Amino acid sequence: MGTGLWAIALVVLLIIRPVHTWSIWTCVVGIGLGLFGVYYVHRRDARRH
Repeated sequence: MGTGLWAIALVVLLIIRPVHTWSIWTCVVGIGLGLFGVYYVHRRDARRH
């Protein structure tokens, strides 16, 4: 759910075009870490079974 919220925030920021680009990169990093977390948990759970 958090990764989806980061994606929504990114879309909003791309629409309003903020002055500073650090907020866009914050969303990109949030999405990347969220996707990595989903991958990691899925792989960990697959190894347990």
